Amino acid sequence: MKRYGMMRYSLIFLLLAGMFAFQPSAAAKHVSPAVMHMKTIEGERVVIPAEGQKTIIHFWTTWCPPCREELPRFQSYYDKKHEDVRLITVNLLNAEKNEQAVNRFIKANNLSFPIVFDRDGDIMKAYNVMTIPSTFFINEKGELEKSVVGPITVEQMKEWAEKKS
Repeated sequence: MKRYGMMRYSLIFLLLAGMFAFQPSAAAKHVSPAVMHMKTIEGERVVIPAEGQKTIIHFWTTWCPPCREELPRFQSYYDKKHEDVRLITVNLLNAEKNEQAVNRFIKANNLSFPIVFDRDGDIMKAYNVMTIPSTFFINEKGELEKSVVGPITVEQMKEWAEKKS
């Protein structure tokens, strides 16, 4: 049991260290990410990126301390109903203990924003996510404008959302 705990903390340390070591390239600006069709955990069909609408895509897991810290900020942002921006979060289910544990976490934290399960890591691969949390800001044209590795604030989301493209 101790060995499992040490391995888990080592993995968390490596992921957090990667947040600072693998910053995205500035050359990636205005690249069009892959268009993906999927369903939220409530069954709503979504297209990422949302055509004609700014989109924030956020990747997270329940065991990631920075993710757990920032998810209430995403809920706060979502609760303000920014009509011109689509918020979609992606739980890396393939890196979780099991789906039931994630569903319990979502319910316990009253998360109501759109959540997509990445069961096989396909979305993670399409967005080249190496570290969590990772957030992608996509403009109305479907182009990647900005990506952030590590936690973000409501102010960062608002600032980008209000920026004219």
